[in-house]
Amino acid sequence: MLLSRVFSTLALTGLLIAPTYAKSLPNLPKTTLTQGVLQVGTLSLQRCVEGLAYCGQLNRPFDPAGEVAGSIPIRFEYYPRQDQAHPALGTIVAVEGGPGYPSTGSYLEYLTLFKPLLNHRNLLLVDNRGTGHSQVIDCVQLQTAPTLTVRNTGQCGQSLGNRADLYGTGLAADDLAAVLDTLQTGKVDLYGDSYGTYFGQTFAARHPDKLRSVVLDSAYQVPNSSPWYPFDAPTMRRAFNVTCERNSNCRNLPGTSIERITKLIDQIRVTPITGQAYDGNGDLKSVTLNAVSLSYLMSGNATGPVVFRELDAATRAYLAYGDTAPLLRLIAENNTIADSRDPARDPKYYSTGLFTAVSCTDYDQIYDMTAPPEVRYRQRNAAIARKMITDPEVYAPFTIAEYNQQPLDYSLLDLCLSWPVPSAAHPPTKPIPDGAQFTTAPTLVLSGELDSLTAPPDGRTTASFFPNGQQVLVANSFHVTAVFDRDHCAAEIVRRFVDTLSPGDTACAAKITEVRTVPTFATRLDQLPAATAITGNTGTTEDLQRVTAATLAAGDVVARWWMNQDYTGVGLRGGKFGYTSQGYVFHYALDHLAWIAGVEASGTLDWDYNTGLVTAQVKLSGSETPTGTLTIQWQDRQPQALATVTGTIGGRAIEAVMPAP
Repeated sequence: MLLSRVFSTLALTGLLIAPTYAKSLPNLPKTTLTQGVLQVGTLSLQRCVEGLAYCGQLNRPFDPAGEVAGSIPIRFEYYPRQDQAHPALGTIVAVEGGPGYPSTGSYLEYLTLFKPLLNHRNLLLVDNRGTGHSQVIDCVQLQTAPTLTVRNTGQCGQSLGNRADLYGTGLAADDLAAVLDTLQTGKVDLYGDSYGTYFGQTFAARHPDKLRSVVLDSAYQVPNSSPWYPFDAPTMRRAFNVTCERNSNCRNLPGTSIERITKLIDQIRVTPITGQAYDGNGDLKSVTLNAVSLSYLMSGNATGPVVFRELDAATRAYLAYGDTAPLLRLIAENNTIADSRDPARDPKYYSTGLFTAVSCTDYDQIYDMTAPPEVRYRQRNAAIARKMITDPEVYAPFTIAEYNQQPLDYSLLDLCLSWPVPSAAHPPTKPIPDGAQFTTAPTLVLSGELDSLTAPPDGRTTASFFPNGQQVLVANSFHVTAVFDRDHCAAEIVRRFVDTLSPGDTACAAKITEVRTVPTFATRLDQLPAATAITGNTGTTEDLQRVTAATLAAGDVVARWWMNQDYTGVGLRGGKFGYTSQGYVFHYALDHLAWIAGVEASGTLDWDYNTGLVTAQVKLSGSETPTGTLTIQWQDRQPQALATVTGTIGGRAIEAVMPAP
């Protein structure tokens, strides 16, 4: 998960207390604690992770077929329940996404998600083969290259030699089954997010009797999948349109959001836009906006709210008066944040080699992986030619060619062209064998309504595979709904499901706050709508437009949190900000931030991620602004929220409201 960088710093007060054990527990014959060593099943585990967990390893045959000799260590972290006086109610197994992220790398996120259950339940995190501490794949050329290419992915595969086809999801699922047997856990509750749902389906079909329950958060189907991912583009189009329709500043505009964006695409196909813009970390980048980079933006950045919040307004600003700044900023930010690799390019945090190995072993392709690369190229060309005849709008509003020029880890069509041909001992096989029966354990599939990476129709189909499966659609939500859940909805549903085997009342999933859209990007004060004066206001129309500018600048800072990796950033038209965090509260310092030139805001802003309350205290300055002081406040998670603004500008009293930014 890309947001782990932020939440690894959050205080988890009272989450776990690492106890000191002086005796074994007679009621728990399979779990014995002695002198900092935990005996679980047949393994002795050592204390690790700052005393929160016990770490262990199970050596597994690298190749069950026996062609490749040797074993691979499967490393895991075991978090024993806090209440050691009573028998455990069970063990939760959480599986991370990617593929390429290690499950142990997200331990804080999973501890937070399942915290209310961990008094009586154990938590187990296993790094899949090739990730994290389970003999991670380190293809330097993929970890460090500016982007994936057909050449460097092929080189990675060649460097793995006869192991290249031994990292598939089926083998990883079998590794987990062996760990569970060795630890003697009994039936487990399995939670998987993103690729973890692909793994979860595979495990549920290969080892159905080992499961008490299954939760698949943001699922894409394993059986009957298509290499074209046909649900993604329709979901993306709908997401932009419904986001607009749910905002008063957008719903009454002529046409739909996608129709306006399509007009932009038509123009930049002819005349791309080049320039410089700051990314989310405040680094100045040279960028180009064309159909390919816009496709990348609408795919890579569609896992969060910013592109839906801003792209329509940025498009209108360019079409109306040629303002390129908001569009170029979105492209610069996406080029940085959409990269799955951590800034240090350490494969232990995310292995691009493992991502490629799993993709080329398990995922359906538009060419035959048993054919040599030169044949695959011809098959690729023929498949695309057929698709252009039978379904040319599969990626609309983009062409197939434009979509396929995105980075390979998003477009995927060309990713495996040069990956090694699998050996005869390991022919391409489906992770779930034909005829396999999915577990009868209760299964919950969560889908973000606006998630075009793992689209809701994929989740609906996935739920149908399970005899006792059901889907819950989480409104106005994106990719992975329960981890980092700030609406106290999806996470509660998951915990209730694990606890009781029923999701219970899911009404909250239909009430998630809409993504608030930017009303307009402006270059001049008179282009901004004025805030609405209320009782006590003596400010002028221009003052109320300055209120709008200051409030939008404050909202822009909060929105940039999703794009930022180093706690500092810059304003759209100038100025800068920095922030620190205390638990779930983020404290911002604002320094002459400008939403439009001539209106600058300096001061502080506090954002409580947990409650949604935002409060800013700013002083106004700038060539278009008399001296002023404003207090701006809104509730970030209240549907159709209003911002209240009080203070003075030029000695005139300001009392106003406007849609929350």
